[in-house]
Amino acid sequence: MNRRRGEDAGLTNVTYQIAPNVWAILTYEESWKSYINNYVIKKGQSFLLIDTNLRKHRSYLLSALEQIGATHDKIDQVYCTHRHPDHIGNVELFPSRNNWIHLEDYFELDDFSQTLFGHTFTGKGGELSPLYYRHLPSHTQGSVAFFDPESRVCFIGDHLCFFGQPLGAGIGYEAERREAFLRFLNKWNSQEPEKVRSFADGIRSIIHWPIEVLATGHGPLLKGDILSFFGQILKEIGFHQDADAGN
Repeated sequence: MNRRRGEDAGLTNVTYQIAPNVWAILTYEESWKSYINNYVIKKGQSFLLIDTNLRKHRSYLLSALEQIGATHDKIDQVYCTHRHPDHIGNVELFPSRNNWIHLEDYFELDDFSQTLFGHTFTGKGGELSPLYYRHLPSHTQGSVAFFDPESRVCFIGDHLCFFGQPLGAGIGYEAERREAFLRFLNKWNSQEPEKVRSFADGIRSIIHWPIEVLATGHGPLLKGDILSFFGQILKEIGFHQDADAGN
């Protein structure tokens, strides 16, 4: 794990490998007291980028990409899990023909931001070769999760994340964090059951993916027994574990 003190943060920014040919770039945002996560996947001699951080963190993003070897000319595709500024803040660095976002979130962008995306996709799920995706419309209308079948990493965006939580080792089983999330979920379900139902529907739609690493939108990443954790989530709020049909 390589750490570097952020130019505009009191804590360290972090770049590290999370699976063969997959890296995490985590940038500490001082005003939020939270890490912002984005990811790089190497495919052959080229790279894919999952989310692009806030514009203010452009310097660290570019240095981290260079460190990984993902120079500008080698990044073939940029996939955004949703439309919020901390996930699309640097898409303008890349040709619009490389940038993808779900149609439901594309509609919510301002006119200028729409020009930065050359591609949209729609529907409940499918394939954006070499990745699969599922629509998880609870955080935003067009939020999605991406799955890389080669590394078995699921990039779930902010559908499930650890905003404002300590990074710790960065990636691991994180038993205490899982237990804390289940307690939070129980409380959330008592307050906003409809939102929790939408959240649970999203989990049900990806539970058939053979996920080994859950790459979150903020904070630590989970590794190991991910599908069992999903089962615990659904059990906690009284949902069946059957998944929707699809890729």
